[in-house]
Amino acid sequence: MNDVDLILSNNIFVNKSYINKKLSTLATDTIDDGSIVYDMNEHGYRSNSLTSKTDYNILTLGCSWTMGVGVKNELIWPTILSNKIEKGSLFNYGNYGVSTSFIAKTFHKFVSSQFTPNVVFIMWPGFSRRDYLKEDGTFKKVGGFRVAKSNDIVWKNDDEDVLFIQLRNDYQDLMIFWEAYTFVETMAKLHNIKVYHTIAGYYYNVFKELKPHLNSTINYDTFFEPTDCYKNDLMGRDLEHPGENWHTQFANSFYEFVKDKIK
Repeated sequence: MNDVDLILSNNIFVNKSYINKKLSTLATDTIDDGSIVYDMNEHGYRSNSLTSKTDYNILTLGCSWTMGVGVKNELIWPTILSNKIEKGSLFNYGNYGVSTSFIAKTFHKFVSSQFTPNVVFIMWPGFSRRDYLKEDGTFKKVGGFRVAKSNDIVWKNDDEDVLFIQLRNDYQDLMIFWEAYTFVETMAKLHNIKVYHTIAGYYYNVFKELKPHLNSTINYDTFFEPTDCYKNDLMGRDLEHPGENWHTQFANSFYEFVKDKIK
């Protein structure tokens, strides 16, 4: 199935080049020293197979910080958080370089594909990111604040892609996030799914600046603000992403926020 048909269907979007592969490098993590294996499932995500679903299923969504680029799988925040919950199966569908719109699309596709998780944890990516379908029907990610040219290892953006960034502004970014967040919240209520949100890295700094405009939108009972653990320590193997200590601290703090809510 090509990209346009995948996006416009209820099927989960597939990272075709990663399906069922064991990768020694991924995205910005280009150091092949044998210390990390990215074990990808049938959809090309660093996740358990959906065939292993149980009576209690945990879904995590986000970008490379959720995918855990540069860190062993057992040491990334989705795994640690799932282990603390002490029940069910984890399905980590974090995907590097994605937009808030992609998160909302993925959430819809899970619900519509008859895989309804019991609880979902979303780490929202940068609001300035975009995605679109090109004239040939291929799906394209656009980098956002980090303008990524054609030689960029994550986005590989050309001049046409960069136009999206030239046309963006903070309020447009905010509107796109609002659309994604409210869509997820509405779908979750309809399907009786518990969803908990967060944001980290410099994206949290952006969130704090725009927060006054979101006071009538965000439910802070389910939105974790990592005030003491949002900064990137740059200790992932690629020296661009957070390392295992950050993932541990973040997972512990997120769990403290949700532990009495998910019972």
